[in-house]
Amino acid sequence: MLKKNDIKLIRSLRLKKYRQKYNKFIVEGEKNSVEALKNVLDRVDSIYCTIDFFDKNQLLFVNSTAEVVIVSDKELKQISNLKSANSVVLILNKKQKINIDLLKKSKTIVYLDDITDPGNMGTIIRSCDWFDVDALVTSINSVDIYNPKVIQSSMGSIFRLPIFNYEFNEMQEILSGYDFTFYGTKLQGDSINAVIYNYPMVIVVGNESKGISDAIDKKLNHRITIPRYNKNTESLNAAVATAIVLYEIKRMNIKERATF
Repeated sequence: MLKKNDIKLIRSLRLKKYRQKYNKFIVEGEKNSVEALKNVLDRVDSIYCTIDFFDKNQLLFVNSTAEVVIVSDKELKQISNLKSANSVVLILNKKQKINIDLLKKSKTIVYLDDITDPGNMGTIIRSCDWFDVDALVTSINSVDIYNPKVIQSSMGSIFRLPIFNYEFNEMQEILSGYDFTFYGTKLQGDSINAVIYNYPMVIVVGNESKGISDAIDKKLNHRITIPRYNKNTESLNAAVATAIVLYEIKRMNIKERATF
């Protein structure tokens, strides 16, 4: 049975200040919840689900120490922020340990310079997962990756992709001595299909409206752009641009390897 304190806590986690206060976040919907149970079971604190979800997925959390609360559809609506039908809400603990060595050993890192839209953030996380990026680094002023809209739009990829939160200078200092090449996505630059990409690399994606900051721009090794075929179009969505760039990098490097 759902308790009043449970409702209060879950609803509060929609706001960043309470996610920070309790060091927890919420996951909603079957797709994201199943991915969380498969990939980060040790971080699952509580499971609120219908009996149908429990019967269908109980093997996924049989080894979990998380509290399991069976709720009715009516009770679930009290804690769910989804407009569509839902069957489960999870409370997870935020990641505690940060593996800096993983960042240093990465071949491909994507750095987000103040991405503020939750939908863009979630989609970029999903794209990074699809193209097998080793790590994603978000700036301090980027949208919180534990925002429910980010979690939802990531479609479970957030539980597979290593994500760090550093300012550019901090990340650069961590990576110093590891010969990383820094590529920045710009409206003016070399065409993405005319650039030789060298590993290890960092791909910098700028803010939706301002682009890459001047301070970061000065530290780039290469500025790359996606060819524009309609001169009347001013810009490309940040998440779309990220996916296109990652595809081209994969394509170019696969093509290069195939020539040997």
